Amino acid sequence: MSSTSSTPALPPPWASEWGEDIHGLWAALLYKGVRQVFRWIPPGTFEMGSPKDETGRIDNEKPHRVTISRGFWLGDTPVTQALWVAVMGRNPSGFSGDDRLPVENVSWEDCRGFMERLNRFHPDLQLDFPTEAQWEYACRAGALENLPFSFGYEVSLDRANYRGTWKAYDKWGEEAAQRTTPVASYPCNDWGLYDMHGNVWEWCADWYGDYPDGPVEDPTGPVEADARVLRGGSWINGGRFCRSACRNGNDPGFRIRFIGFRLSPGQLIR
Repeated sequence: MSSTSSTPALPPPWASEWGEDIHGLWAALLYKGVRQVFRWIPPGTFEMGSPKDETGRIDNEKPHRVTISRGFWLGDTPVTQALWVAVMGRNPSGFSGDDRLPVENVSWEDCRGFMERLNRFHPDLQLDFPTEAQWEYACRAGALENLPFSFGYEVSLDRANYRGTWKAYDKWGEEAAQRTTPVASYPCNDWGLYDMHGNVWEWCADWYGDYPDGPVEDPTGPVEADARVLRGGSWINGGRFCRSACRNGNDPGFRIRFIGFRLSPGQLIR
């Protein structure tokens, strides 16, 4: 259950356990033996998009001030194959060998079906995708500077699963995994979130569209468009496309083995 204050009602009604650590509040959902941790993201204001001098910047990243007026819960990792199979009964992923791998090869519509089914397990879950603004706000994790990555100016293969090069389809870095890796294999950001850069692109709630010209509060994107937002970059992408501000989008029925998603409980279903 989300709160309008900086702290939520504890424990959330869906939680099997909860606590607090150096990254903040957390709560865990247990479903058929599979555990998913969620992190509490406090409300706040941040600069969304990228400054004009950011290396690798793309024109659709217009900087603008965004206020997130309510705190919200967000999965500390992308949804795993273990949780997907527990809910849906089969694994659509292109990669296998470890049930902690992120589920991929799932469309926005597939993910919505997954959330609707899991919401029936506990009516207070109210799972949905995060909005694009919530996603970037959580990725930046309260950083005072608008940096390309939550951990600084540069990305490296000890911080994220990506191509190991800067360009989109340059040669592979020598140590690049060239596939998905188990979630939480790399360091988390300051709010306890893993894999916000690389591994799999993550679907967001919004239709893809141009950013506003001025400050906004709790934006949810255009009313309708042709594509749903994707964020975070993936194992197949160069570092440029794993930046905090980088935006992508695709048809909500599109599936491929580098797209997954992350859950956000307590959202009003949009």
